[in-house]
Amino acid sequence: MAVPAASSADAALLAAAEPFEKLTETAFSATPAELDLTIGEVRTAAAGVRSALSASAVGLLDERLAAIASARGADRRADLAIAAVEGYRVLVSAVSAAAKVPTAVNLLDYAGFRYDANLKAKPARWADMMQAMAFAREQWASIASRVTDSALRGQMDTSLTEMEGAAKRRDVPAAAAAAQRELALVDDLEKFFNAP
Repeated sequence: MAVPAASSADAALLAAAEPFEKLTETAFSATPAELDLTIGEVRTAAAGVRSALSASAVGLLDERLAAIASARGADRRADLAIAAVEGYRVLVSAVSAAAKVPTAVNLLDYAGFRYDANLKAKPARWADMMQAMAFAREQWASIASRVTDSALRGQMDTSLTEMEGAAKRRDVPAAAAAAQRELALVDDLEKFFNAP
């Protein structure tokens, strides 16, 4: 059976988003050499999917790549993580509406990573964390009714509430723990939507 072009493009976009996710996750802990290696992977991945993107998405992606280079050059780890996760957002947002896993799931991943990167900034960027939470709430509202696993649905609701509460209280340990729970639950959502 031939794979439809849309699903092939979607798979390529999601694969290209992975190095951006890796860079976001490792921006604060990787050595400079490791960062440069991952940035090389990011550039290669971005180049490979340019033809699958709209002109406006290509422009946005180029802006994110420039921001990654600038942040790396100035050794601004938080800005590097944010630029990388914004590149991730461009790519996952370009996935078609026909994809098995709704784009909102990947955007919940984006929101969790952005929240976590802002938490790790010195000082923490609490206002931006609250913006990430507002965005996460919008994404969750768009798909929550499709999640028939009531335990998973409840856990995600609780996780988002915990993230919001921790950011409002400026509670670093609680925010870090809540972000990790949310990112793990996004993995569970992916499995839920991928189930046969």
